[in-house]
Amino acid sequence: MNPPKHVAIIMDGNGRWGLKKKKSRNYGHKKGLEVVEEIIDISIKKKIKYLTLFVFSTENWKRPQREIKYLLSLLSLYIDKETDNLIKKNIKIKVIGNTLKFPKLLRNKLKKIQNLTKNSNKIQINMALNYGSHQEILNSFKLIKKKNLSINKKNIENHLYTKGIPYPEILIRTG
Repeated sequence: MNPPKHVAIIMDGNGRWGLKKKKSRNYGHKKGLEVVEEIIDISIKKKIKYLTLFVFSTENWKRPQREIKYLLSLLSLYIDKETDNLIKKNIKIKVIGNTLKFPKLLRNKLKKIQNLTKNSNKIQINMALNYGSHQEILNSFKLIKKKNLSINKKNIENHLYTKGIPYPEILIRTG
């Protein structure tokens, strides 16, 4: 049996898990990040070519400001800590979503990690950040309109954040 080409994981419930353990929501988020590292290693061993991690959705902006800051700082620290490791493991990072609301320093780090890993080919990790499917479709239509193209399936697909990425065969929702 061939491994799936693309697995997607909606990272949900880490904060609730932390509370169930009589700890904080942030404790749950931090532990969730540690599990991601295991998932990446398993995905590489199983020869999965694409792993999409729904890290921060458009809905996450409704969380308390303190929790949002923690999540974004956790992402920033992860990039700082893991950049050399990602390069060494030949892991390509691609950000899907609209990161314009993120702090400039974090946007720069995301741009840098994508650039540093753009030629890596062991696995592609798609980090869905400030991602929502409605937003992605709307963005695609705006780009099509801006380019004065006709609205059809091909043009819509060519203007999605996920252009060139096969559809996930397995979708897992945590929590």
